[in-house]
Amino acid sequence: MVQVTQNDEEIKIIIEMNRLITRRPDVVLLPTYLKFNNPPIFFERHLAHEIDEVASYCRILKNEARIVLIKKRKGIWDEIFKNLSKEELFQKRLEISDIIVARNKERDERILERYDQKRRAEIEREVQRETAMRERVKKFQEQACHDVMTIAPKETHVKPKVVSVKLPPTPKPIQQSPQSQSVPVINRPPAATPARALPALRNSGKINVSFTNFISVTPKRESQEGKPCPFVVEDDIQKPSEYTNQKQSTNVRPASAAAAAN
Repeated sequence: MVQVTQNDEEIKIIIEMNRLITRRPDVVLLPTYLKFNNPPIFFERHLAHEIDEVASYCRILKNEARIVLIKKRKGIWDEIFKNLSKEELFQKRLEISDIIVARNKERDERILERYDQKRRAEIEREVQRETAMRERVKKFQEQACHDVMTIAPKETHVKPKVVSVKLPPTPKPIQQSPQSQSVPVINRPPAATPARALPALRNSGKINVSFTNFISVTPKRESQEGKPCPFVVEDDIQKPSEYTNQKQSTNVRPASAAAAAN
């Protein structure tokens, strides 16, 4: 459904849509031509008088599109749209298609020119920034070299600071008696201490060491007597005869030991 209203300054066209607009519609506004294409909706009209195509606009809302056309000739128009025959409509469409192609080409050229200008401005801005940074680095290096050249001579030719040291007061000379003045005082060096003599060397000798045979048998602990052994090793079992002989041999001391004891 299309609603068309007008006043002295503008024409308002409202196109209602049954569904949401999912893509951008094709809108063409020329001085005497109007087209709105958003399939399945197609609205095309030829105006009776010219409009300001630059000031006119189209606004897309949720379920409708509002087209506002600004009049060049103010006032109420008796006829807003032209009634043309099929042949005239066909001829007008061919002319308008050529105009649209030329306008689109001109618009693309303007877009490219605007893009080139923007890109050129960005490049110039980047070059200026790099140049300014390079100049700042150069100035910083020159300032650093200047500071080094100006500070180094000062450090080499700095006068040392004189620190005042307070000396102790000099003692007054003691007045000597006439007798002491007549006798000259001779400063003698202290007597040298005699050097200590080295001790005599010791004579060498031999020490004879003799060892005697001594057998000590460790007695069995009393706490372990009478307790059964958890296991028995056959090699460690002593026969009664061997045990008695060993016991007798331990009780008899050798003659050399007895003589030494006496």
